[in-house]
Amino acid sequence: MATIATVFSYFISLSIIVIQINNQLLTYIYLAVLVLIFIPIFLLTFLSAFLFIWNGIIVWRRENHSIGNMLTLIIGVLLLIIPTVFSILNRYIPNNKIIDFVENVSYGFQNYLIFWVLTFLASYMITKVVHPKFNKEYAIILGSGLLNGDTVSPLLGSRIMVAANFKNQQFKKNKKTMKLIMSGGQGKDELLPEAEAMKAYAIMHGVAESDILVENQSKNTYQNMLFSKQVVEKNGFNLQKGIFATNDYHVFRAAGFAHLVGLNIEGIGSKTSKYFLPNALIREYIAILSNHKTFHIAFMLIIVIINALTFFIV
Repeated sequence: MATIATVFSYFISLSIIVIQINNQLLTYIYLAVLVLIFIPIFLLTFLSAFLFIWNGIIVWRRENHSIGNMLTLIIGVLLLIIPTVFSILNRYIPNNKIIDFVENVSYGFQNYLIFWVLTFLASYMITKVVHPKFNKEYAIILGSGLLNGDTVSPLLGSRIMVAANFKNQQFKKNKKTMKLIMSGGQGKDELLPEAEAMKAYAIMHGVAESDILVENQSKNTYQNMLFSKQVVEKNGFNLQKGIFATNDYHVFRAAGFAHLVGLNIEGIGSKTSKYFLPNALIREYIAILSNHKTFHIAFMLIIVIINALTFFIV
């Protein structure tokens, strides 16, 4: 409710300014902006629960039924249930301070999370439109789990190919070659290191073996970056003249790990199926929150304290 009130107050203030200026062209432009921006926002706000549920059903039909793949379905159901529960409670137990307190805290959490969702989505969109220059010496390709213990999955294959395509485009544009660093260790259920399977896949798809380097010890994205940096330094590459390749939804978080180990490089992302993208973005968002959980828990405690002071003390 607080978010809607804030947006509405901005709308009223801006409307007053436009009316006071009394310029016909400005008025038409303002009305066009309202139609193009505010109507879709309000529609998405009111329909968000149904859109999440619809996407959740599609993912349910096409993917395995893990908790990670059910996130949009769970969120959609919660978006429907929570307001309904508070509406019923307020109807049959009106003016109850405890209920009002819990309701305000829940909406406070929701608005706080929405703020970070919008920040994350803005970052995601930036990574989609910003393209690295064709002057690179290396590309780090981030590994992921192998199918049946030894087979590159379509998801991992798309990471390899987006890096290989960048390599080909760079050579075509300025005849500058680059190395592909396959990064991924061996999981407990895998028959060989991910990097070795990735190397074989790349060779099978036309990448020269001499253009491939292997980092086969990493277990997570942080280690992908850290150990690949060692490969970069060992081969005498310019640390700043590189990129990393992953899936588009993972670029933003992976960039954080790259910077953490001292690799100030950009990322390129392979496209994700549209039906699966909402689920993937939510999982990345949760992972980012988890990486900074102390910070977010502190702010959520502040929200609780402020509401407690408002309802029970002031």
